This record gives sequence, C-alpha cells and structure tokens, in this order.
Amino acid sequence: MTPGPIESLQSTSGAPVAVAIGWGRMEFTSSELEFLRSQRVGRLATVGPSGWPHVVPVMYSLDESGAFEFDVDGVKLRNLTAEVRAALVIDAMGPKRGVAVQGRAELIGPERAKLIGVHKFSWGL
Repeated sequence: MTPGPIESLQSTSGAPVAVAIGWGRMEFTSSELEFLRSQRVGRLATVGPSGWPHVVPVMYSLDESGAFEFDVDGVKLRNLTAEVRAALVIDAMGPKRGVAVQGRAELIGPERAKLIGVHKFSWGL
C-alpha cells in the first residue's frame, strides 16, 4: 500500500497543514501497543533538501488502527512535501525500551500528518 506524493496543503487561514503517520497493515504486538500508549513524545526524522536527516521531537497520538498523528509546520512540512520517507522513534530509559518505524508520510489536514509504516522494530519490550 503506497501513498501518493504529499501535497502542500494550507488551511483557510494560510497556515501549513499537518502530517500523520499511519501503519497500514503493519501490526504492533500487545507489549509494543502498551508502551506506545504510555508515551507521548517521539523523535521524527525527515529528509532535508541536502539529503541529510532532520530530527525533531514531536508529540503524537495513536489511534485504534495503529496510526500516529502529529503536527507539522516549517522544516518538517517542507521536508515531507518534498520527500515522503520518514521515521519515528519512541523510546524510554530505565530499562531501555522503544519502537522505531520507517515509512512514508502523508498529509491529512491542516497542520497534521500521518506515516504509513513499511518497517518497524522494537527493543526491550
């Protein structure tokens, strides 16, 4: 399931549109879901125009389908409009545990986005 290219959307006020991360058919284990629902902040990596990664913390929500949604603007929005590949890492210390997902981002509305997962891995769960 491959989404089309991201379009640069704008709200009626001219504000940038956000992006969400959706997982398609990728499934999380029960321990991964429990962990993901217990956290609120992850690190989003996008690809910049030079090809170098741009990593920033984002607050996310996880819906029943396993889709992550988060706000995007500025550099995140520009990068995801030009290149849909992205990654999201949610982790915690003591004990070390986390989930990382790589996929394709898709804009879903004003200042919101979604990532369709292609690969995932977890540790310590």
